[in-house]
Amino acid sequence: MDVKALKERYALALRIADEASSFLLSHRSMRSEISSKGLNDYVTSADRECERIITSLIREAFPDDPIFGEESGESGKGTTRWIIDPIDGTVDFITGFPCYTVSIAFEDETSIAFGLVKNVEQNELFHAFRGEGAFLNERRITSDELLDSHRALAILVPPHRAHERMDRYFPIMRSFYDIFSDMRSLGSAALSLCYVASGRCQAYFELGLHIYDAAAGVIIAREAGCMVSLFGDEDDLEIVATSSYCHSQVLDLVGRGQ
Repeated sequence: MDVKALKERYALALRIADEASSFLLSHRSMRSEISSKGLNDYVTSADRECERIITSLIREAFPDDPIFGEESGESGKGTTRWIIDPIDGTVDFITGFPCYTVSIAFEDETSIAFGLVKNVEQNELFHAFRGEGAFLNERRITSDELLDSHRALAILVPPHRAHERMDRYFPIMRSFYDIFSDMRSLGSAALSLCYVASGRCQAYFELGLHIYDAAAGVIIAREAGCMVSLFGDEDDLEIVATSSYCHSQVLDLVGRGQ
């Protein structure tokens, strides 16, 4: 797909992110309409309606584009696709914890071409177009390459949906304290990647993700100068994202070093 066509879709995605965010802010009551998809894996009526709004706007502008959404799955076939997570951090949305996001990415024939992550409650839009850098609203962002890791934060997310992985996770968590000052867990993979991209945190590690959780955040992090390593497949991803100076160290900690 040529750059002009990608830019048209990027402009649409910027508008959609704002519309989806406005919908969620005005429909907080839907957070109580909850269904379970599995262990600690929930969906609300707002997830489904927000995805419907996003896909409808895409279909209106580009009716032949394939779309992969968390709630509706794959629709259409081709060498490109939209990748949508209408609410990344559904438990955050349910509880009112202000870190849930709308995540929209577009993948062309070679890689993720652009990504947008809207932190709804804090009105922060992280976005990146391949080769053009990463931005928070209108301000360019870069990973923090100067902060001593012993004064820095890492984002670690326990495998709360796959308890059988706890035996691997907790020794890794302990080892992170030999390098970093403290840990956080935000509840949104997309936002976690953006926090590393913007220098708020210096490392992020999580197991058991899906491509719709991470696609937009990955390109934002890479365009901000982060190093991002993905392991597994798009239905069971393991992610390591860091400032470049500590990437090999963190890969060693999680057992993915050379």
